Amino acid sequence: MRLKKGDLVIAIILITAVLGWFIKDIIWADTDSKIAVIKIDGQIYTTLTLDSSNERKEIPLTLPGDNFMLIVSEKDEIWVEESTCPEQVCVRTGKINKPGQNIVDLPSKTVIYIEGTEKTDIDDVSF
Repeated sequence: MRLKKGDLVIAIILITAVLGWFIKDIIWADTDSKIAVIKIDGQIYTTLTLDSSNERKEIPLTLPGDNFMLIVSEKDEIWVEESTCPEQVCVRTGKINKPGQNIVDLPSKTVIYIEGTEKTDIDDVSF
């Protein structure tokens, strides 16, 4: 089976598009300011500015009912590294770094979410 000229052009276009998609974050780095908000039982516990510094910040939380949570922030990401909740959903959520993303731990009524001016893929109509 031989490739025709048109097949080669389509393959080059597809490869270029895929490579462009993967390197777009490197070329257009995220420069918008983002703030991570940590709420416990509906009250704001603290806020963190997420920036591109490599400094690791750990926030140990002692929660009601002998619950514990270790929140870590590094570079422009935040995540829950340890938790005493039974299902570990907050730990398995992983790292978040875009406005609108959140981590929720229902047993301890803890919510971590990111606010910022960056344009997101979610609009007011989407749910």
